[in-house]
Amino acid sequence: MSAEVWVLVATAVLAVVAICAALVAVRAVRQMSRNSQPAVAPQPAPAAVVETPTRPAAEVVLLDSADVTTDDLEPRIVEGRLVVPPTQQQVVQTVLGRPGVRLSVFLHGAAHALRPESRDRISALMRREFRRRRRERLQAGRRAVRSTRPTPPSDQWLGS
Repeated sequence: MSAEVWVLVATAVLAVVAICAALVAVRAVRQMSRNSQPAVAPQPAPAAVVETPTRPAAEVVLLDSADVTTDDLEPRIVEGRLVVPPTQQQVVQTVLGRPGVRLSVFLHGAAHALRPESRDRISALMRREFRRRRRERLQAGRRAVRSTRPTPPSDQWLGS
C-alpha cells in the first residue's frame, strides 16, 4: 500500500479513538450530572472563622471523597481552616484527568478501532470516499475538456 493510504488509515484510527474517548467522557459527565441534582436544602448559618497568626483564614482544603460520609458534605472549619468537600463533578474531572484513566480510555478506543468489524467498516468507508473523489475528478476533467473544445456539429443535426 502507498504512504497516502497508510496516512489515511492512521488518521481514521485516530479519529475513531478520539470519538470513543469523547463519548466515554460525555456519558460520564451526563451520568454524574443526573446523579448530582439534589433538592435545594436551606444553607446552614456560617460558622465563625477562627484566625491563627500562621495561616490565612481563607485557605481552602478539599477533602478526599472516600474520607467523607454523606452527613459531612458541608463546608466546615477545622483548626482555623475552611474545609470544603469536593463536588461530584470535581471528583469525576479529577478521576478522568489521571494519566492511567486517560491511557485506559485511549487503549480501549484503539482496541475497538482494531477489531475486524471496525477495520472492515473503516476500510469500506475509505474505499467509497476514494471512488467518489476519483469519479468527481474524472467528471471535472471531462467538463473541462468539453468547455475548451466544443464538439463539432454532426450531420444528424444539420438535416442532411
